[in-house]
Amino acid sequence: MSSSSLLRGDLLLQKDASELRLVQVTDTHLTGTANGELLGMNTARSARAVIDAAKNSGAIDCFLVTGDIAANEQPTAYGQLEEMLGSDTPSLWLPGNHDDIRSNSGPFEPHLRRRLRAPCWDVVMLETQVQGEVGGALNAFEIGALAEAIDDAIAEDKYLLVATHHPLRSMASAWLDEQSVRNADEALNMLGPHADRTLMISGHVHQESDAVVSGIRMLTTPSTCVQFAPQSEDFALDDVAPGYRSLRLYADGSVHTEVVRVSDENNRPLIGSSGYH
Repeated sequence: MSSSSLLRGDLLLQKDASELRLVQVTDTHLTGTANGELLGMNTARSARAVIDAAKNSGAIDCFLVTGDIAANEQPTAYGQLEEMLGSDTPSLWLPGNHDDIRSNSGPFEPHLRRRLRAPCWDVVMLETQVQGEVGGALNAFEIGALAEAIDDAIAEDKYLLVATHHPLRSMASAWLDEQSVRNADEALNMLGPHADRTLMISGHVHQESDAVVSGIRMLTTPSTCVQFAPQSEDFALDDVAPGYRSLRLYADGSVHTEVVRVSDENNRPLIGSSGYH
């Protein structure tokens, strides 16, 4: 994690306050090429299919991309994602442990905003990437950004969505829990007074989950490519399709969310794989 903040500024959405529709896309593992693969699966083909399905599902106010955009720090992966998402809908991005967007962030600054501000909900994007490590942490910039977002949400009587790459909770999966956010408890303690008005979404774990931890509803979302088997001691793939998460956030704080999976029988991973780097 750098000593400076990658994420800056706000995206302001002035719209009907009754509903905010967001789509989470995560862990695309793009290579910047049309034929790049992860564990036998063509990641560009699967990401495009998932993103196109989301676009065809109805109006979207913003895409939230929660990290591991690149498969292995490929600089051309970010332009590839930008092309797939298109210019009709804004998108906010987080880096993951496989990313190096910081080295060439200039062209993508519109996507590297700290917050989305809407009439009844705010979204705060928090960077958990630690340079050279698979696991995560929230540095002083991120903790400060979270504190400011909480204070603003309380002062403005808003609900808060917190987006991270690494989830801030155990997944009951030994190998994934070794990659946890080191100071997750610090962030969760800060959110305590606003817990019942907070929703958290994360990527990294390549699986769907929905749990309440420390009073906060926490969601994880499938990758647009390969999926990890839940509650596994060691690395294991799950034979389920990739997908995206749709989020409808309402003015009264209620949330309607669903994971939409997109099948392609001609683009499947090698299920017996024992891991990847």
